[in-house]
Amino acid sequence: MRIIQLAAGGLFALFGLVALSTMLPQSTSALQSAPNAQEHAQTAAAKPLLTAPPTVSAPIPLAQTSVPDTTAIETAWRAWVTRHGVDTSAMAIGINGTIITGAGQGRTSDQAYPVASLSKAVTAMCLNTILEQSDHSWDTPLSELTPVWNTLGMAPHAELAKLPLSALVTHTSGLPKNIGSDGTAGEGRNMYTQANFARAALRDPAHLPASRAHLYSNVNFALLGQIIEGFTGQSYGDYCQAAVMAPADARTAQVAGRMWATAGFGGWSISAADYARFAMHWYAPARPWMQRPADFAYNPDSGAGLGVFHRTGKGTHTLNHSGLWRSKTPARRIGALFVMGTNGSVFVANWQGSLPSEAYADLRKSVTVLLH
Repeated sequence: MRIIQLAAGGLFALFGLVALSTMLPQSTSALQSAPNAQEHAQTAAAKPLLTAPPTVSAPIPLAQTSVPDTTAIETAWRAWVTRHGVDTSAMAIGINGTIITGAGQGRTSDQAYPVASLSKAVTAMCLNTILEQSDHSWDTPLSELTPVWNTLGMAPHAELAKLPLSALVTHTSGLPKNIGSDGTAGEGRNMYTQANFARAALRDPAHLPASRAHLYSNVNFALLGQIIEGFTGQSYGDYCQAAVMAPADARTAQVAGRMWATAGFGGWSISAADYARFAMHWYAPARPWMQRPADFAYNPDSGAGLGVFHRTGKGTHTLNHSGLWRSKTPARRIGALFVMGTNGSVFVANWQGSLPSEAYADLRKSVTVLLH
């Protein structure tokens, strides 16, 4: 039996995303990059390649479902909350598109909350739906996206242009984790944004070393978020909400809050229950990118796929991803994690506080064995 397990091991699970100290406007429209004639001459005829959300079929229902022990999972989560001194947290458990239980401490499972790097899965699925409706694939090099760059008014430098889209989504581009920000995401400088990261990566070859080894990078997903805007001519948040979140019935999902401008790599706010709906809809075991991840974008060395990490072994196939914001302000420190288990059962949790990687591994392991 194939098992889908979400637990991004200590090496990959923790991704630092930090709140900006200056309140930013609550709109995604500002994520559009300003044209720059020196980077790329934007022609008057430049038009987005895709203007409406694509139609995507629902997952194929499973013939048989093994419902996880929700009481045991909730007990494990509550014990974890106590062990790690977490005051505010919420969790949800689902199977086959249905939320079967939810619980909260200081917040309910239906209340929207920032999910930091769990946003990357949304970005990957959003672009995946676009590629399915286009002449492109994850193997398409950036050099072949001329209409996208025309729409954005920017283009990649020569070396970056050689890379395929898959190098970005699997974190094998060589681009750094962040550009021009410190360990707390450049608080107060408003530089920790999708538009700024993408613009810097496209312009400056110094950000692209020769190595293509796996290196977890927010910059990769900043570029993917901008590419979505170039394909659609719409803001990243507006388009992906309609194309990805609406089909999953994730009604609380929006690019909003203090980190809205991180967009494709960290800007989503969504309830635990709605993130579980998103995960069940788009990462159901019957999806082709779940059954044949290498046919889309997948790095077997790290397990990185379309916005999630695959883990296989002893007859199991598991998925995971985690999110973390560090901040100088305690109220802005948040964490999130989702784990997918046997036959697509999923656990999602969010909490306030910046916890160490050991705490993430503790929760992941405690829940994963109970989802199978």
